Amino acid sequence: MNNGKRYAVFLLSFLTLLFCIKCGDISRLDSYLQGNDGNQQNATYRIVDVQVENHITYRLAHPQYPHWTGDLWPSAWGDDDRLYTANGDGIAFGNRLLGCDIVFSIVDGSPLDMVGYTPPDAYREVIAGLWGPDENTLTRKPTGMVCVDGDIYLFFQNLRDDFGDAPHASISVTHDKGLTWEYETSQPMFTDHVFTTGFFLDYGKCQEHAVDDYIYVYGLDYNWRFTDTFAQTKMYLARVPRDRIMERSAWEFFTGLDNGTPEWSPEIEDKVTVIEDETKYACGGKSGICQGSVVYIPQLKRYLYSTRSKCSWMFWEAEQPWGPWTRVAVVDWKGEWTEEYHAGYNAMIFTKYLDADGRGGWIVSSLSSSTFDGKYYNMGFRRFTLEVEKL
Repeated sequence: MNNGKRYAVFLLSFLTLLFCIKCGDISRLDSYLQGNDGNQQNATYRIVDVQVENHITYRLAHPQYPHWTGDLWPSAWGDDDRLYTANGDGIAFGNRLLGCDIVFSIVDGSPLDMVGYTPPDAYREVIAGLWGPDENTLTRKPTGMVCVDGDIYLFFQNLRDDFGDAPHASISVTHDKGLTWEYETSQPMFTDHVFTTGFFLDYGKCQEHAVDDYIYVYGLDYNWRFTDTFAQTKMYLARVPRDRIMERSAWEFFTGLDNGTPEWSPEIEDKVTVIEDETKYACGGKSGICQGSVVYIPQLKRYLYSTRSKCSWMFWEAEQPWGPWTRVAVVDWKGEWTEEYHAGYNAMIFTKYLDADGRGGWIVSSLSSSTFDGKYYNMGFRRFTLEVEKL
């Protein structure tokens, strides 16, 4: 390199450094000092820890009745940039003041400036069904949601009214963002307590980061979490072509790896676990596999599963949807129902509220207790951060 070219390269590098310092662009400055141009497309990471705020920072609640807003909150990031969500129990954000077992809603904005809207008829049997001769002992509960080609799909279950087991589950779909709904009314897609808690893998805004033409769904048998007499320890994985989600015959179930390649079967009896956790967690030794959320973080090229036990949140990470999964964090809130004890409902992460660098974002959970007027029985947001290592 001649002296003229050396001078040009030096000048360009010097001006880049000044620009980073002047603009306060620490990430670009860090990339420069490490000897790269900030292009991280080929970099891969692993998540090694998760830190969570010990309190709720922001609440999205019904303006007049915040203590009756709801729980669970599986959600999907729509192609129109809105968040679509559903709650179990509560009244969500609408004008129907009698509590419902399932409600669909739409959320605009981001923390700390959000507003929720519930379509006038997006309740109960309009969006989800009940089946069986004992349906009077069952309630509808939302467990998963996904946006595919602009349509919103809702995975829902029939849960026993004592929360002890879920014998049936199915999927409904709306083609007009919640105004009207379709589902098979004659029979559920899943029954006999098999794969009756389902939640979709979240690949970002209407699945924009999907790696293929399948929709991936995680499932649990028998119940959505632990009970006093049942330990939920196993999580499974299914996939279905994105244009055949409502066809039960199109579903395939993960049956293991053959030299690192995932294998699939149309027979649900052939399925094997992707996570099996026998750990007994705080507050009575309850199990820790539960209805939760699995998100893909494209900046890290990693998958993150958030779940809960009675007094704990657990976080698992993997390089592929089928694993191998590694538990990287357990966050405990030991004690009774207090404002510091927030493990009362599912810990949900949505890709819409991930940080731009993929190393943190917002996590959502409800909390209910009469000891402080139930003011957290709504969409309770708090920050979380990820500690990562570059591979």
